[in-house]
Amino acid sequence: MPDFETNPDLKLLGTETAFGFGAEVMAVEKTKKFPQIYKFHIGDTGPKTPEPIINTAIQALSDKQTKYAHFQGYLQVRANIAKHWTKTRGVKIKPENIILTPGGKPVIELTMQTLLTPGDYVVGQNPGYPIYESLAKFYSHGNYLPWLARHNSDTQVLEFFIEDLEKILQSGKKIKLLVVNTPQNPTGMVMPRAKLEAIAKLAKKHNFMVLFDDIYDQIIFNKEHFSLLTVHGMLDYTINLNGFSKNYAMTGWRLGFAVAPEWLIKIFGQLAINKWSCVNRVDQITAGAIYGDIELDKCLYPCVADKIAEIIKSDVALYEKKGKFLVEALRLLSPYVAPNDVEGAFYDFPNIAKILELHYVKNDLSISTDKEFSHWLLYENGLAALAGSDFGEGGSGHLRFSYSEDQNKHIIPGVKHFIKIIIDLITKSGLTPLLKMEEVEEKVDIIKNKYF
Repeated sequence: MPDFETNPDLKLLGTETAFGFGAEVMAVEKTKKFPQIYKFHIGDTGPKTPEPIINTAIQALSDKQTKYAHFQGYLQVRANIAKHWTKTRGVKIKPENIILTPGGKPVIELTMQTLLTPGDYVVGQNPGYPIYESLAKFYSHGNYLPWLARHNSDTQVLEFFIEDLEKILQSGKKIKLLVVNTPQNPTGMVMPRAKLEAIAKLAKKHNFMVLFDDIYDQIIFNKEHFSLLTVHGMLDYTINLNGFSKNYAMTGWRLGFAVAPEWLIKIFGQLAINKWSCVNRVDQITAGAIYGDIELDKCLYPCVADKIAEIIKSDVALYEKKGKFLVEALRLLSPYVAPNDVEGAFYDFPNIAKILELHYVKNDLSISTDKEFSHWLLYENGLAALAGSDFGEGGSGHLRFSYSEDQNKHIIPGVKHFIKIIIDLITKSGLTPLLKMEEVEEKVDIIKNKYF
């Protein structure tokens, strides 16, 4: 085997733990140790891609749309997206402000590669989607600064405070980029308009760009989704990452896009040619038809927006029911588990610090971290939920529960199983839980009947 040195910055590259943990879940399943693994770890969508979208792709394949496509995205496709973005964001977006990408992650990498110069720093929400920190450290040679969330003293729920961001900006570091995600993975929380407007002011004052990821923008409950692009002048300071994976249940299609200043999109296009040539033609046609009619090579693909509107609305309504059920059921374990209200996406990020402090957990099980607890839940109890620290140091003492899976197979019975596990830990620690083991089924069923 050849003895070669590799790029030393590879040691700074992280990973997305969900994929590795998912392989562990499958391995435990194969052992048949448990009748079922209750799956709360998956960041994939519960619903399948709507049939009208699939039919567009089938038609495109039938029309032999299998050649190379435009490296940036066909003009008509980008025009359809631009029209929709102009309408929903309240700012004029042109096709020249858009590039199609094979999934959302390439937008993160394109941004880091293009903007970061020696000495530049990236600031990111922490906890946050781990690929932001991974690529930020890799392309900045380790110059990543966490915008750490703090617990609200009243609710014990994490919150990002603008004053903490201001302190980072006053540190004297050369900050080039801030990463903001809303609705957020892993917390499922939505950043309010006032905070986003404050971020916009800081971006202009301190002259940094914002990578604004709102890929869950349509999966939102009783909240307003506010875009940074809506703030006057912020198109000049924003790289807006979005795509089709979450809203339209198209994760496996690997189809995303960026909305950014025209000068940046030109550079992104040059990098795209070097990296992947183009997003495949069928994906491009399908993407365009979600927002408007597409005609390519004398073949017409009608807009599917009206056909999928009720499907998407129904999917979001079910996400909301599952999320609210999960949170209300987890609150039966108060004060040992403190979930946050679900606001968007399909995640909750309960605080489990008091569980980790239990005598039996610390001394008999020798568990001291959320990572160890997550591992114990899977291997000893058949319940899969990601450790909060998988999303950065700011997530320590939490678990991430995804509620995208089927409510009858995973969410409802899985929550009952989790509650019984925690009651057992409390009891073995010599304490009296507020909820008795024999009450779990009845109490959870009451909540189930409220939402389903």
